[in-house]
Amino acid sequence: MKYIAVIDYDRLDHPLFMKSFSEAMARQKDCTGIILHGDSGYTDRLIQTGIMREDAVVRSTSDLNHRIVALLADNGVSSVGVNGYQKSIISLSGPKLTIDGQWIDARPPGTHLILSNLVRDESHQKITPVSLRVLADALSARMECRPVILFSREDSSDSFFTDSPKQKTNSTKSRGDLLRMVPGELLPPPQNSYLGTTHSFGNMPDTSGFYRLP
Repeated sequence: MKYIAVIDYDRLDHPLFMKSFSEAMARQKDCTGIILHGDSGYTDRLIQTGIMREDAVVRSTSDLNHRIVALLADNGVSSVGVNGYQKSIISLSGPKLTIDGQWIDARPPGTHLILSNLVRDESHQKITPVSLRVLADALSARMECRPVILFSREDSSDSFFTDSPKQKTNSTKSRGDLLRMVPGELLPPPQNSYLGTTHSFGNMPDTSGFYRLP
């Protein structure tokens, strides 16, 4: 199964979540994922040392890319880390994102791609971050509408996600119930989004533990 998963700003600075995330990926069977991320609170800590914000965002995001690859490796998960601007994978021209889908898919089965939201802004000739929500939406469309996995703001709230598939079909959980569990920076959700926890993430390709976002 091929999928896209998004780690939001707050989660990147949450050691317990990242530990659960890496362990979940180690449990998956026959899956190949694209893991999207941006920066975290690490950026503010760099700024406090005197680094300009624009430079701090780039450094923070790049460092986190390496850290995620190392964390996954510690759990026996094979992955490749890259920033969107490298190898011209993702470029921005005005509001339009151009994505090299062929390069992204040129990986051995089972090797995950850790992809940051740093892209090449062709209009201003610089490296810039793009919204994770916008990037996930564009990437899903470019990669044949792959499912986009979002993680609940309360990752321990597995009781919210334990309905059987039949119960989910007839669920009384409202759109508001679901959207309240989505990290704010990912609202409105990207197309083809599914909401779950690291527990349900580890059970993939079984997606019965996820809710399809309206």
